[in-house]
Amino acid sequence: MADIEIPLVGPTYTNRALSVSNQLTQNYYVEVNQGGDEIVSLQPFWGLKSWGTSGSGKNRGMGELSGVLYTVSGTELYSVDSNGSGTLIGTIEGTNRCNLEPDNSGNLIITTGIGKPYSYNGTTLSQGTDSDLPNAATVAYINERVIYDSSTGLSFADLNTPLTVNSANVLNAVDVVDTTLAVIAHKQQILTFGSKSIEPNYFTGSGNPPYALARNAVQRAGTSATYSVSGNNDHVYFLDKLRQPSRTVGLAVQTIGNPAIGQAIRKYADVSDCFTVCFSFDNQNFCMFSFPSANESWLFNEEAQLWTTLAHGTGGDQHLMSDHIFIYGKHLVSDRRNGSIYELDSETYTDNSLVIQRKRQTAAIDSRDIGLPKGRIMTMNSLTLEIEKGVSLVSAEATIIMEYSDDHGHTWSSERWQTIGEQGDYTREIEWLGLGDFKSRMFRFTMSDPVNWVLTSMKANVEVGFD
Repeated sequence: MADIEIPLVGPTYTNRALSVSNQLTQNYYVEVNQGGDEIVSLQPFWGLKSWGTSGSGKNRGMGELSGVLYTVSGTELYSVDSNGSGTLIGTIEGTNRCNLEPDNSGNLIITTGIGKPYSYNGTTLSQGTDSDLPNAATVAYINERVIYDSSTGLSFADLNTPLTVNSANVLNAVDVVDTTLAVIAHKQQILTFGSKSIEPNYFTGSGNPPYALARNAVQRAGTSATYSVSGNNDHVYFLDKLRQPSRTVGLAVQTIGNPAIGQAIRKYADVSDCFTVCFSFDNQNFCMFSFPSANESWLFNEEAQLWTTLAHGTGGDQHLMSDHIFIYGKHLVSDRRNGSIYELDSETYTDNSLVIQRKRQTAAIDSRDIGLPKGRIMTMNSLTLEIEKGVSLVSAEATIIMEYSDDHGHTWSSERWQTIGEQGDYTREIEWLGLGDFKSRMFRFTMSDPVNWVLTSMKANVEVGFD
């Protein structure tokens, strides 16, 4: 007999050939634990705690001005105070996602992609009328300048007047056959995202406009989704023109997907509505790529360099998060369906009181894992799962469901339910016995109880049979 360590912790990685890989990690992220007893662990993605409201329409974007939260819900702009109470300000046209960007003159600029941008100064909401002001989808602010995307490049607003553009302050894209889709400011650069290329522009200090193209740093990557462009302090994330999840590294471009993600995205009928949300917690940086038309959400963890999936409900739907902002000392996220605002909270294990279903589908093991040739028949006497113990609710023991597959996930065994012990029981062994013969085997665990489901390791006791 021998004990086999089974790789419990891992990413979502489902290959077109299930015999290559059929892993799933849903509503978890992989955490690298420096100096811990376990090098890696699966940590439950934070739940959503009810916090505030801003109208009833679907959320289109969030932003901050002078320490106050603002959000566009349907066709309405709201301010939301630190108690979560929303106050209607005015009307914002359209149904697209919006960019909300503050400047240093006390203005919040709002772009919709279908009409002239808006500006709110804390008192008055105004929509631009300047003929040179583009119908921008995105907006950036850097070096006292508000910058909009336009069909042929970038438009720079006049100083301290965000809704006025001088026709001389237009920077045309070098690739004239390209279509400008988005603009973002990052590390003192203005990045212009077209459908075929990314053009970085740097501040020159003079001229109209006072920016120039860094010609040797133009990247032939482009983007296939306007609202997939977002960033953190280190990188700008986006879906490139080939539908590959990517990010900038300095002025270079790095693809961060893998063959399994490529195969999944290739099947999506429409990716033009993909959006990304970058956020950080526990000294870890994340970026969520959400695909509304495909009804799926992917999560990338910068530290682990691994992908998992996020889902809402028990059907695996697209995650509820539409946007994220850290304000009032809280991680606040908006609901993609309505005007609800939630606190993203590590000690909340539901999504606004609704079940979060967590799943882990492991890599397969076979006789090679005990140093024998592939294909030997083995008998599994027991399976032991290591989790964070003692976390059940006071009212009831939490339950985990285990299934196994001996054909790489084409078919599955019947469910085997196991309770994990009462709250405060830190010695309970989570074990299944008498699991029969196999040549290759993988496992699926499903958890729905609202508790701290941390998964760390797993082992099986096996013995080798005779061929």
